Amino acid sequence: TFGAGGFDQAGLYYSSHLGHSCMNATRVRHLENALNLFEKTRKTEAPCLPIDLFLRRYFQGHKFLDGKDRAWIADKTYELYRWRGLIDHLTPKPHNWVNRMRTFFMGDRWRSQTQNKKLPDHIRCSFPLDLFKRMEGSLGTKVAVDVCEILNEPAMTFLRVNTARISRDKVHMFLSSRSVPVEKTLNSQMGLLLTSKQNMLDIPEYKLGYFEIQDESSQLIADQVDAKPGDLVMDFCAGSGGKALCIGPKMLNRGQIFLHDVRDTKLFESKRRFRKANVNNYTLLPPSHPQLPKLRGRMDWVLVDAPCSQTGALRRNPDMKWTYSDSRLQKWVALQREVFEAA
Repeated sequence: TFGAGGFDQAGLYYSSHLGHSCMNATRVRHLENALNLFEKTRKTEAPCLPIDLFLRRYFQGHKFLDGKDRAWIADKTYELYRWRGLIDHLTPKPHNWVNRMRTFFMGDRWRSQTQNKKLPDHIRCSFPLDLFKRMEGSLGTKVAVDVCEILNEPAMTFLRVNTARISRDKVHMFLSSRSVPVEKTLNSQMGLLLTSKQNMLDIPEYKLGYFEIQDESSQLIADQVDAKPGDLVMDFCAGSGGKALCIGPKMLNRGQIFLHDVRDTKLFESKRRFRKANVNNYTLLPPSHPQLPKLRGRMDWVLVDAPCSQTGALRRNPDMKWTYSDSRLQKWVALQREVFEAA
């Protein structure tokens, strides 16, 4: 069930408040189901999946949903998590997803409240109080509000061209010829920006390994490593190898890139990516690998993308802001010190 209304024979949700059929019943049902299931996994799984990976897994389990259904469900899931704090302020208790969806869909009153300066800043920006206070103390109120508003915008999609195999100009030309809305990034010399949403996974150039989806910020971090052919590079918190793949083309498959991460399953995902990118000069070093101590002091470059609160990625995973606490922040700081000492 959902709200004050019901589903008509055409499969549309009929709202007695709005007085007209307004949305597809299947989409609404799966939106509610995904929201409830995600909240349940956050309480029972450790570490919990971020919302983008959860949705990918959810859609893999519901293959009958077509592309338009998936896009609608994903967009509304992100928006509901993005504005959950403000919606809760305007929603009668209990604050469950059915009631939040009712507030969300029954008009635009909640949206107008984002400009209501009589509300506390953290509520109209839809940020948890502790996180907003932390940002306000560091940046000042005006800049903190500006940053929150930026973090409430949908994430942009960036591509990283595998320059070991093809130039950015050629990939830009290929994609433009397929009417893919894409522009060259100003800062990253291997980056492209999608100017509107597009499914890139079925495009031949993606399958051939000519480009991957990767935020420009990650590309710029890796670009600070000015590795030359023959250098030894350690990516100490490598994850699945995204930043190492930015570094690899500069080295022309000469020298060695060592990838280390405490999450060995994540680390071994990079094998497929390196093979696809035609980068061969890498070594995976899972936790407690005997080679790790022998490499100390021998590296030309060490890159440490240490674990953090992930507030910089809230446009992509707005759910993360609702898990923030000052005590967790202190744990991140302590962990970062341990990682830097180990590196």
